[in-house]
Amino acid sequence: MTDQTHSTDQGAAFTFHGSYTRAVDVKGRFNLPFRFRHQGADDEKYVVSKGPDGNLAVHPHSAWIAAYNRMMNGAPGPELRRNLRRMSRDSSPVQPDAQGRIAVPAELLAGVGIGRKVTVIGVGAYMELWDPEALDTGDAVAGEPDTAFNDLFFGGGS
Repeated sequence: MTDQTHSTDQGAAFTFHGSYTRAVDVKGRFNLPFRFRHQGADDEKYVVSKGPDGNLAVHPHSAWIAAYNRMMNGAPGPELRRNLRRMSRDSSPVQPDAQGRIAVPAELLAGVGIGRKVTVIGVGAYMELWDPEALDTGDAVAGEPDTAFNDLFFGGGS
């Protein structure tokens, strides 16, 4: 991405922000928000995987591979193998078609309750895919961010 990529103190790329709700067709396809697309990139590839909060996560392919490889450096054993297996099993490479649609496998969408609509949220280095109703319900239950988060985010104390 061009004008939306900024470096952070940790060196990670901040790329995605905003929220968009899209229709999902019967083949599991929806338009990826234009603002989230790699402008003119020939190798625009992503990996969709289960996210940590009952959602799906969409990472740029290279970032997902880097995270997977970083996790492979963990302490060897059954737990590491289970986690790597789960991440691999619950993931799928996707690439936008000529109309900017990505096709997410039906089992991944159904696994997090996404049906006819999807809300795509940019959360920095990746995107989250949510069922709009589940997102609204979860956000209503969670309430507003706490004061410490707001102070840190908005520069309180600096």
